[in-house]
Amino acid sequence: MTNKTVLIINGTDDKYSYASKGELNTLLADTSADYLKDRGYKILRTTVKDGYNPKEEDEKWKEASCIIFQFPVYWFSAPAVLKRYFEDIYNGGQYYKGGTEYGRGGLLNDKKYMISTTWNAALEVFEDENSFFRGQSVDEVLADFHYTHSFIGLEKLPSFSVNDVVKNPNVPDYISKLKIHLSNIFD
Repeated sequence: MTNKTVLIINGTDDKYSYASKGELNTLLADTSADYLKDRGYKILRTTVKDGYNPKEEDEKWKEASCIIFQFPVYWFSAPAVLKRYFEDIYNGGQYYKGGTEYGRGGLLNDKKYMISTTWNAALEVFEDENSFFRGQSVDEVLADFHYTHSFIGLEKLPSFSVNDVVKNPNVPDYISKLKIHLSNIFD
């Protein structure tokens, strides 16, 4: 990437007692920031649950060439706090305009995005065609997220996810795998 500015959006939420308090997603967002900063990237950050100013977010989006979304998956999608962010921020005129065909008016065609997600679902649930997700990939399960970002013109980079994070956490492995993933994309 010629513009070496990355916006990392931490979409974790700590609103619900049954969910984690966001430590793992924050650690993964910090890992991405530290890894990329060590390679000469300028890092911009937003932790959605802590609040944000739409005008400041617009400026971050203008500056960034790549956006990394770090979030836990709640009910097969991004947390509500992250969806609210999209509704608040993507309404600005810098994100899309009317196109000649529905979904073809995105204005961020010079930017890319990556998702990094945490799941309570075990990896086997995605790999087994007889299991709950019927062999669908993380990206297929999160199709609505990808359609949203295609709509505003972003180009998708390979996704990263970790699984079974509540019952069988392996944080050192997650960090190692994330760094390998980032290396494959950014180095």
